[in-house]
Amino acid sequence: MRGGFIRWCLILALTMSAAPLAAAEEEQLNNGQDMTRPVARFDIRYEYMNNPGPRDHDDTHVVTLRVDKPFELSPHWLLATRIDLPFSFTNRISRDNPAGDTHFGMSDVLVQAMIINIVNKRFGWALGAQVVFPTASEDEMGPGQYRLVPTLGMRWTTDEILPGSWIALATRWDKSVSGIRGNATKVNELQFAPMVNIPLPDQWFINLFPSTDIRYNLGDRREGDSGRWFVPADVLIGKMLDRTTVASVEVSTPIIDDYKVYDFKVEARIGFFF
Repeated sequence: MRGGFIRWCLILALTMSAAPLAAAEEEQLNNGQDMTRPVARFDIRYEYMNNPGPRDHDDTHVVTLRVDKPFELSPHWLLATRIDLPFSFTNRISRDNPAGDTHFGMSDVLVQAMIINIVNKRFGWALGAQVVFPTASEDEMGPGQYRLVPTLGMRWTTDEILPGSWIALATRWDKSVSGIRGNATKVNELQFAPMVNIPLPDQWFINLFPSTDIRYNLGDRREGDSGRWFVPADVLIGKMLDRTTVASVEVSTPIIDDYKVYDFKVEARIGFFF
């Protein structure tokens, strides 16, 4: 009798201690920033970029419709797919826009496929590629190149430091494979993102280096470049509005811009999970 009472007390104590942990895990919503834990989502994104170039002819506004859809292959393996449909407003000077007027048109369509392995709760990795199609309607809206972008990502959770936090490294090689114009600008660069995700109270979060905007130019040095590195300060702050809606703003400005990419960038996003 006495042994049975002690056994029931232990079971009750374990149940009560596990309840707060389960609740804490429930509160740690997937905010969609982790490339190894993709969610089915539809995004509307607005990006403003102040480009290197002549003053008053250096603005690009891009509205992107993005859809992500993962497919579960097994309990630990996923296939993640993505498509981006971008539309540009820009006054950049080009062969199609020598006067620097503000033009509207489609930019380059991007598709992506990634194989993801969730090794355990602490570690996951992703491997795949993007293909960028030269669908830009004018020269100033895209480089006029078919591009292949092999991608590798790895993520480690750091719950022992802060519940819901994680660090990751994403690497891409953006390489032109074919051009549709004889004078098209070839792309050949490595891209990096040492991501750090920091959860905040009330479902807010901060993500450092959310985009692979650290660049190293492997191609020919372009006019205006003094080196090969572009390294920005890149910060995103977001909030889960509810379990299926996330909003965020990313701001980025160069620290090292020997390789010219942009002078300033801001992107606002709203995503709907489904």
